[in-house]
Amino acid sequence: MNGPSAAQLEKARLLLLHEGATGSAGECATAAGRIYDKLHAHLDPLLGAAGVQALLVRSAKLTQPQFSFLEVAVVEDSTKLRERLQAQDPAVATGSAAALFATFFALVTTFIGERLTTQILRRAWPTIEEPSMETRR
Repeated sequence: MNGPSAAQLEKARLLLLHEGATGSAGECATAAGRIYDKLHAHLDPLLGAAGVQALLVRSAKLTQPQFSFLEVAVVEDSTKLRERLQAQDPAVATGSAAALFATFFALVTTFIGERLTTQILRRAWPTIEEPSMETRR
């Protein structure tokens, strides 16, 4: 995988804003926790809880070179992710959360396809206007 596309990164940023990440690291952390929980709720029936968790772990590993604090243990649950993001500068918290979720979207798209990924994300966030989730650059 070459990393997330610009559209996937933009989608992650939009979701963070939609969930309330408007400035502080605490707001970003809370928004990221909500996204984490919604992704689990909507993808667990399709991929299984272990499958979703494995993709989150892989996403953390892929983003760790850029954001070293995103260790595998951070994505064990939404509480740990929130705690780690709250300890960061607001810009770093937002950038790292966006990178983590965009990478997750790229991995999910690789496994289940763009169409199904888009349908699941629309089900989780029906009021968001969606940029294309395509993985092409």
